[in-house]
Amino acid sequence: MRLFTAVAAAVCALLLTITFTMAANKAEPVTSTSGILIDQACGAKMMDKDDPEKAAAGHTKECATKESCEKSGYALISGKHMYKFNEKGNVLAKEFLKKTDKESDLRVRVDGAIKGDEILVDGIVAEKDHK
Repeated sequence: MRLFTAVAAAVCALLLTITFTMAANKAEPVTSTSGILIDQACGAKMMDKDDPEKAAAGHTKECATKESCEKSGYALISGKHMYKFNEKGNVLAKEFLKKTDKESDLRVRVDGAIKGDEILVDGIVAEKDHK
């Protein structure tokens, strides 16, 4: 009987651990968020501006594709928020930058789940010019 109680307690503890871990790692539902695609190194500097999204619109594709900027990873600045991309998002951002003929105002729509300050990116598409 003691063995059964010990095993039952261990199973309950394991199930609770799994449940709490899953709840802590749960991302928000997939959404579409629009803003400016930028590398994280330069994006962090834009966050000091009064209007980070407007400031980021002047950031160039040439800078975002420099080796040091590319290594910092990519992000989306939307309004006054910067959302860092997960690894899949970084790959998709590199592909987007290779294909786009725009040199600045890299306005995009990112589909993915937002978790804190990160987007778990499912897709990136160009968005029409914003005024």
